[in-house]
Amino acid sequence: MNSPPPACRSVGHEWLLLKPYRDQLPAKLFTEPFSLPHTQGQGIPRDTLRQALALLAEAGWKLNGQRLQNAAGQPLRLEILLVNPNLERILQPYVENLTSIGIDARLRTVDRAQYKQRLDQFDFDMILMTLNQTLSPGLEQWQYFHSSQATVKGSKNYAGIANPVVDQLLDQLLAAKTRDDQVAAGKALDRVLLWQHYIIPNWYLNYHRLAYRNRFAFVTTPPYTLGLSAWWLKSSEKDR
Repeated sequence: MNSPPPACRSVGHEWLLLKPYRDQLPAKLFTEPFSLPHTQGQGIPRDTLRQALALLAEAGWKLNGQRLQNAAGQPLRLEILLVNPNLERILQPYVENLTSIGIDARLRTVDRAQYKQRLDQFDFDMILMTLNQTLSPGLEQWQYFHSSQATVKGSKNYAGIANPVVDQLLDQLLAAKTRDDQVAAGKALDRVLLWQHYIIPNWYLNYHRLAYRNRFAFVTTPPYTLGLSAWWLKSSEKDR
């Protein structure tokens, strides 16, 4: 009997890791791949706006005129903390989308010292952050997502994730003895994190950028006859 290909084994192993937590996870997590809503690039559809307002209403935020307010009449405010002013143009359309459903969303750009201090104290509503990953996921995932890091000042669990299912999957990931076990645990963890909507994916590249310049040449003239070998920089038009 032929053994199943590695990809099939990984999917089966991933399902077995998630099965014990079925009652604690969204039902669609087991039947559908995670995906984000798509638009035609002509604004957010009205149905999507209605769905967003319905979810906010369930959380206690009702639309009063042009603003969302809670039962005490307090407006829903959101500050997006930035350290790079060049990112303001990236986030401005998002702010406008939030404003269209009554959220008082604002951008605030601060200097690096203040930004670091506020991150260490978890003094922010939302940030734009890149979580560096490795080709072999491990301890950095625990630092990003484990509940033990959720309240540690200066930790990298910026989303404040304290989820027992995530903790268990992180234990499985760190305890993996084989590459197949590691891949399955990593995929199971990724699936749970995505379906819990802790992070709003912004952009990604499915390739690596690499720039290089061939400036080196091997010595082909004396003193190689003396038994010496060396590399040197090739001359260019700019060097002349």
